[in-house]
Amino acid sequence: MAITLEAPEATVRRQSVTLCVLVGAGVVVGWVLYRHYWSDDVYQRIVQWDWFAGHFWAVTLLVAVVLSVPYAIVLLVWGRGLTRGVAGATAALGAGSFIWAWDRVFSNYIWDAGHQSHTSLRVYLWGSLLVTATLVPLAWGLARRSGRRWPLGLVAGPVVAAILRELQLRWSWWQQHVLLFGQQPHWQIQAVVFMAPFVVAVLACWAIEARGRRTPQMESSGSATPRRG
Repeated sequence: MAITLEAPEATVRRQSVTLCVLVGAGVVVGWVLYRHYWSDDVYQRIVQWDWFAGHFWAVTLLVAVVLSVPYAIVLLVWGRGLTRGVAGATAALGAGSFIWAWDRVFSNYIWDAGHQSHTSLRVYLWGSLLVTATLVPLAWGLARRSGRRWPLGLVAGPVVAAILRELQLRWSWWQQHVLLFGQQPHWQIQAVVFMAPFVVAVLACWAIEARGRRTPQMESSGSATPRRG
């Protein structure tokens, strides 16, 4: 099933590549800084409301909401049209909701029920890793991309995430020099590793969309050229 939110060519806003790169970089850096410096403070301020005292499920949901709402707001504003912006923002909130729901399912029905095992832990970790690596760039794609082929680029997200996780688990050099096991970790390096699958997938979707736009133009210009012969 193809994912496409088409709009008439005249209504699609075309920004320069430089502007798009600057906004994309600003979103990445801004979210990383927000997560490291301010998200905990936002969470602590909200969780002090009396209503949360009797609703523990909402406390865990709040963690996901605090992290996903800024991304959703950006996509709502930066989306190419209201429909795409709303679709992207909804997918961003869906990514946060998935993290919460995935954790609740395993906590309530597997681990609290006494079914904790090495396999269940691996399913939990890999599921949250791969699905999140797909949903986050999907949200950006719904807000910004057009055409039918760009969703193919989403595969890059879970692939890169899986490679980085395997490096973390199996390569001692990576553990010692990148993740700095046994030392004081650099949060900047951890942020780069965390964000890499999202960024690569977004760029892959953009490249596929750009290639799809050029191909019809090349074909039409070629057909308009008189044959010499």
